Amino acid sequence: MINNRKNPLAFFFIILYPESMYLGPFYFDTKEIFLILAAILVGCAMFFNWPLYWFDPKILLMLIILMLITKGLLPAIHNEAFFILALVTIFLSLYLPLFQIVLFYFISFGLFRLMKVI
Repeated sequence: MINNRKNPLAFFFIILYPESMYLGPFYFDTKEIFLILAAILVGCAMFFNWPLYWFDPKILLMLIILMLITKGLLPAIHNEAFFILALVTIFLSLYLPLFQIVLFYFISFGLFRLMKVI
């Protein structure tokens, strides 16, 4: 295990060595690391005005943050159903406005929790 307090490059060791996904008191699963890296990349694309064809970067960043929050608050959810919900929500962002996408995400997530799918 890598001592994260003494090593300033501990974040890169998290990516390279999956058994050491502790950063201070926090434990990061591979899905959280992927969502954090996706948020950083979409944020860089927004900052440097890189075109993201077919997608609005503001909507993508909002969806990534919502997924990171729901994944962080409920760490025991099933990954397959959450992955399918995330993919459908991202692809719906091609056609629907943000409010309807967020509404779909939370209603679907609530129904999945109610039916004990997630």
